[in-house]
Amino acid sequence: MISKPNLSQPTHSGFVPSISSMSYSGPIFPLPVQQRIIAALMEVYGIEETETIYPRIESCVKKIREERPDALLQQDIEREEDWFRTEVVYMFYTTQFGVSEVEKPNTFDDLILMLDYLKALGVSTLYILPFLKSPMIDAGFDVSDFRAVREELGGNDAFDRFMAAAKERGFKIKADLILNHVSDQHPWFQAAVKGDTQKLNYFIYRDTAPVYNLETSETEGEVAIYQEDDGQKSSRRLIFPDISDSHYRKQWILENGDLRQKHFYHTFYPHQLDLNWFNADVLLESIDIMGYWANKGIDIFRLDAIPFFTKKPGTSGENLPTTHAVVKILSACLQAMAPCTVIQAEACQWPKDIRPYFGEEEKFHLNIPDYGQKMLTRTDEVQIAYHFPWMPAIWASVITENAEPFWKATSETPMIPETASWAIFLRVHDELTLEMVDPVTRRLVYNALIGKGASFRAGLGVSGRLANFLDNNPTRIIQIFSILLSIPGIPIIYYGDEIAEQNNATFMLDAAREREQAADKDVEVKSFIDTRDLARAPITRERFTEVAKTPSSQDEASSVFHCLQRMIRLRKNQNALSRGTFTPVTANSPSVLSYIRTYTDCHTQDPDTPPVHSQCLVIHNLAESAVKVALRVNHMDSDEDISLRKPFCVKTGDFLDILTNQNVYTSLNEATGEIQLTLDPYQSVWLV
Repeated sequence: MISKPNLSQPTHSGFVPSISSMSYSGPIFPLPVQQRIIAALMEVYGIEETETIYPRIESCVKKIREERPDALLQQDIEREEDWFRTEVVYMFYTTQFGVSEVEKPNTFDDLILMLDYLKALGVSTLYILPFLKSPMIDAGFDVSDFRAVREELGGNDAFDRFMAAAKERGFKIKADLILNHVSDQHPWFQAAVKGDTQKLNYFIYRDTAPVYNLETSETEGEVAIYQEDDGQKSSRRLIFPDISDSHYRKQWILENGDLRQKHFYHTFYPHQLDLNWFNADVLLESIDIMGYWANKGIDIFRLDAIPFFTKKPGTSGENLPTTHAVVKILSACLQAMAPCTVIQAEACQWPKDIRPYFGEEEKFHLNIPDYGQKMLTRTDEVQIAYHFPWMPAIWASVITENAEPFWKATSETPMIPETASWAIFLRVHDELTLEMVDPVTRRLVYNALIGKGASFRAGLGVSGRLANFLDNNPTRIIQIFSILLSIPGIPIIYYGDEIAEQNNATFMLDAAREREQAADKDVEVKSFIDTRDLARAPITRERFTEVAKTPSSQDEASSVFHCLQRMIRLRKNQNALSRGTFTPVTANSPSVLSYIRTYTDCHTQDPDTPPVHSQCLVIHNLAESAVKVALRVNHMDSDEDISLRKPFCVKTGDFLDILTNQNVYTSLNEATGEIQLTLDPYQSVWLV
């Protein structure tokens, strides 16, 4: 009989003590963590099922822990608890990044040849986009085997060789954990179709066709409103309205020896069937999958489509309390199995809805016999989350030459736990999404960029390459990277953007033809064109290496590469830029975006030694013309605590711009405390 938590306490976080003990030689979970898991299980499955589910979780976690390699056990002890906060991430498709020939996709063995290039660029975490077995209808996000690397990539053996080579060079590895859905080619679904009732319950389905109508929302785009069997209405966003006009696909299956038609739920493509998280077998399978890849050395799991995990009639099917309960269980299990590995939420939501996915900080006493022990502080859901609103806000500011959209998104950003971090980006493998912005800003960005890319999701996004969006102007490309690398969070760079790679419409159309050939002809699909393929084309190894070795003065792409390379190096060497606080600076020109990053190092053994402060004043002129700007660098709001602010040393004289290693002259207005300087068109400076 498992012990029950105190049900008078909140089921999400309230009753968990601040300090617990996690021992590899003792119980699988210390009592406070056990209580948290049980409370979350009860939230999802109820009391009776929790009685049988919890022991199965303990058994699964115990098995993974016993299989953990010695090198990773040592890493669990030695790695800093918030190591991920200083990372710079580079994301790529294995088949497309650094190919020997355009018509010859990479394997993981080929990818080893690109590691020296990445080391020279300076990135520290490699985000490998989906690489598991898949029919590739959705670029690998339609998984058909959770433990098999695709054969065309070299299979599991080639992956292991790549991992060994990457780890030897000091890289950390980030990978997708796609647990919301599976491919219709996955054995689970194939078994369900053939009459396996146990596997049928791995999925969300109904016996009759759904009754629904479509509406268009200015904030959410296309929405399907379903009349549920119990009389409730469920309003669900259509994520891919260009592909399908509902969340259900028809499927004939065997049931008691007869062919019967079922309607299976899908959040994304009709070929990707959503898993039923209210079936505990799905939870246990997921924990085991996560442990398997953590023991392969994955450092960050990007938990794909996290808001959609659980769905209930009468809801939007997003951000439900039961979803948070599931994430708490996964997070607790991961910290027990692989404490040096963390989870990132992929949740295209407003910050107020993303904040709960971090959960709250907790302290653990981590003890691994023969290796050591330490205190570990971690959030009890995810440790990293994408900051989706900042991306379109940056673009809106760049397009309008006005800092206001950026500051608006910043003002709406909630505080997050100290050991957690936002992940920040200019665009990723998906489109430049315009969901998490107000309608006016959405139209503004869309209208400015649509002629340089292609529409995605019926106007809720624009597909295309960074360089195309910025008219192939290297000065503007460098500036937008300067913004990305100097604001708080973990910057993510998409392959090819560092060499100003271009849109590839030919690849997009070829990919659509291949997708159509691979698809089940009985499944209704409105279109096979995925405009995101504009930015998913192969780029040769020769192209990358030639740009990297060409002096920046001789080539526009090389200029972008070398400037970004320097920014990454500076960010890694300047604690103010990677870990520092973020203080807005008031400018008298709307085209100037400015802020101060400050880091205070209190780690000293001598109590009489004062803390060491490092600061960087960042200034961007977003305009295409030069500007003379006055900055109120040390202005403070009336309600701001002066003890929390380290004043920036203003003066008349030269500051060092560490971006260019040149001096920048500023004049100080003694009466107002403002400093004045002149900036060239699209110029950014990092002053120390």
